Amino acid sequence: MDYTISTHGNASVLALKGSLLADVQTKDILQQVTDMIQEGKVRFVVDLSDLKFINSSGLGMLLTCLTKARKAGGDVILANVPEQVQNLLIITKLSNIFQAKESLNDAIEMYK
Repeated sequence: MDYTISTHGNASVLALKGSLLADVQTKDILQQVTDMIQEGKVRFVVDLSDLKFINSSGLGMLLTCLTKARKAGGDVILANVPEQVQNLLIITKLSNIFQAKESLNDAIEMYK
């Protein structure tokens, strides 16, 4: 699993690539997000366009990021959610918790 973090306006974009399956993979991302929140960066967009698969560990990581961001006065918006991931969000009822947008630009616009 690869990921990149970039800044677009006042949003930090976390782009996930590959499969998000193991706690080992999520620890680094969680640490970076935690560090960014401590620096005052609390608005995140998670771009899922290149995500192939996600399991409960990956969903847990997204939920932890959302919780930390909201506690700090921010939010996490999902963008480009693949159908398989959208179905998983619906089954787990997480679709009621996360905001999701069709495109990266739509998600970034939410923070303007």
